[in-house]
Amino acid sequence: MSNKTKLSYQQIADKSGISIATISRVFNKSQSVSEEKRSQVISAIAELGVDPLTLDLTPRAKDNLIIFNVPSLKNPFYSPIISSARRTAKGFGYNLLVNEDPISEESLPSFLALLKTTKAGGVVCANAIDPDRIMKINEMLPVVTCCEANPSLPIPFVSIDDEAASERAVKYLLSLGCRRIAMINGPSDFKYAKDRYKGYKNALASKGLPVNTDYLCSVAADMDYAVAKAHAARMLQLPGRPDAFFCISDVLACAAVKACLEAGLRVPQDVAVVGFDDIQISQIMNPTISTVSQPTAQIGSVAIELLMRLIGRDQGLVKSIYLSAELIIRESSAAFM
Repeated sequence: MSNKTKLSYQQIADKSGISIATISRVFNKSQSVSEEKRSQVISAIAELGVDPLTLDLTPRAKDNLIIFNVPSLKNPFYSPIISSARRTAKGFGYNLLVNEDPISEESLPSFLALLKTTKAGGVVCANAIDPDRIMKINEMLPVVTCCEANPSLPIPFVSIDDEAASERAVKYLLSLGCRRIAMINGPSDFKYAKDRYKGYKNALASKGLPVNTDYLCSVAADMDYAVAKAHAARMLQLPGRPDAFFCISDVLACAAVKACLEAGLRVPQDVAVVGFDDIQISQIMNPTISTVSQPTAQIGSVAIELLMRLIGRDQGLVKSIYLSAELIIRESSAAFM
């Protein structure tokens, strides 16, 4: 048994008063630990009867690199966030490496290996990740999540209030007189998908309307247009077809519009459509798409700013942030018709 395995992180934490996450980073040779805390950990190890020199705790050389992980590069929503994050990182003297990985149980070891190989200074993660997995990443390097948020974890995040934004969008459709509102959602393991469904349900409940499961469907994280269009076409064949679609992506909203037009229905006169994100396609589609606009550039820049504070060890200054979202009315809804 090695000297390292004779001690548990909990023993060192009890002795030093340093968090287990910080102790883990010391053993992982992370540069993100202050010299003061590193010295406290090393002193505690010595006091517990283990020679720190036998453990090779010298911090590894740090590359000025940030890993920005996304679940799927096929989803155009991430593009402006990445661009803004890259510009902001460059201003701090860091390069941004974009990585596409679901960070599943199977892929986590290879992702952790990537962090070691690249000698990254920190991670920004846009994934829906199991809490145990994100904490394992956090034990190696400072982490900030964007878009996805888990308030119960000690991981800073930047996001919007998805539930409130969704409820506002669906209440707008209700104000137009729509009552059979379908929802094309994202994968159920993403927090934003769960929260947007809550907002959808809350809005219907405000008018005493139940959720009709025939009007619900989900697509994968890549926001596949063809899959969404097939779902919309199926729902339009129902005896009481939807009179509106609320879609959690503008790509999905475009798919719903196309399905309506191919079914011989007019948008917005027969079916209203509202999307989410306000990506470029929402402005060039015919009709243009009403949408919930997310502050994508701000999400990217704020995520990097939070991470820089963590890397700079200003942990007391790092607070999670909810940004505002705006409902933008365009031609795909009936407000002006």
